[in-house]
Amino acid sequence: MIKCALIGCDIGYTRSPEVHRAIAAALGEEIVFDVIDVANDGLGAAVGRLLDEYDGFFVTKPYKNDVKKYLSSVDTRCGVNLVRCADRSGHNTDGVGFIRALDRAFDDWRDRVNGALVLGAGGAAYSVAESLLAAGKRVYVLNRTMLNAAKLTLVLGAELYVNQPAELVVNCTSLGLHGEDVLTGLCVPPQFDYAFDLIYSPPETPFLKRCAAAGARIANGRDMLAYQAIEGDLLLLNRQADVNGVFEKVDCILERNGG
Repeated sequence: MIKCALIGCDIGYTRSPEVHRAIAAALGEEIVFDVIDVANDGLGAAVGRLLDEYDGFFVTKPYKNDVKKYLSSVDTRCGVNLVRCADRSGHNTDGVGFIRALDRAFDDWRDRVNGALVLGAGGAAYSVAESLLAAGKRVYVLNRTMLNAAKLTLVLGAELYVNQPAELVVNCTSLGLHGEDVLTGLCVPPQFDYAFDLIYSPPETPFLKRCAAAGARIANGRDMLAYQAIEGDLLLLNRQADVNGVFEKVDCILERNGG
């Protein structure tokens, strides 16, 4: 049995516990999975307790970069979404999870996408941008705070967005969780072939609705959530497995349990 958790702020919507329980069932393992919702001033104390009492924990908004200062080692330039407590090491499975989800949603994107627009400059945006750059795509970044966008481009080698052509747009912000439209907020017309939103609840945000209405193929972050969780659990368990095979089992369990 492994004892894990998710830490973040304002994450009552999360489906992580059911996803990780489904992964454990697919792997024939047992898991305890807690949700730790903390304000910023409680982050240090919460991380300390998790490091002492858990096998590992996943990290979500807005702490993927902040958590690094509490760790002994970090193997990524991006935000940390997984901490292994035994050696206090930080890892990132968001990037590989995103690409696997993108492949599942859009089987032809690798051939048809030359440029990708990443909306946001937080921890998730770093992971998405880095994975798209590794796939050989030009990556443009747009964020409400220009300084943060510039920092991301400098660290990863992406470019600031100034209306360059892009076939794929990815929302890495939290705009949409409560009905906001990130395209309106950033003054971007929905003129893309593919639109991916890391948000999965609600399953269709205003961003995805506008892009779909303009003719784009769309996908939300549900599959990414499952893929990054599978990669993380395998790391914590020190196991290897057919990730897509595990995903299919997990997908069946989630569908059987209501989506």
